[in-house]
Amino acid sequence: FLNEYINGLSPEEKAELKEAPSYFYQVTFEKPGGLVMPIIAEISYADGTKERKTFPAQIWRYDENEVNKVFKTDKEITSIVVDPDLETADVDTTNNAWPQETQQTDFEKFKNEMKN
Repeated sequence: FLNEYINGLSPEEKAELKEAPSYFYQVTFEKPGGLVMPIIAEISYADGTKERKTFPAQIWRYDENEVNKVFKTDKEITSIVVDPDLETADVDTTNNAWPQETQQTDFEKFKNEMKN
C-alpha cells in the first residue's frame, strides 16, 4: 500500500519526502496542579547536543490538563527534562524527566551522609 502511494507521487513530491525529518516524537505534558506556568524543556540528542524549547503559559488555554507537542528532528532524542533549571513553581520534580531518573529518598541521602 505504501509503495503504491509513493509510486503515485510526482517527482517534486518524492523530493520533498527525502527532506522530511528522520524522527517524529509526540510528547504529552501534564499539569497536575492548578498553577499555569510555561513549559521549558531541554531535549538531549544521541549525538550529545542539547536544545531548549520554551512554550508560553498560554499553551494551557487549549486544554487545562495536558498538552501534546510533536517534535520533528533528524537526530534521535535520548532524554527530555522539563524545567531543567528549576525556574518554575513545580513542587514535584520527580516526574520532570524522560526516561524517568532515579532519585534518592531522604533516607538514602541520610544514610550516605552517615557513611561520610
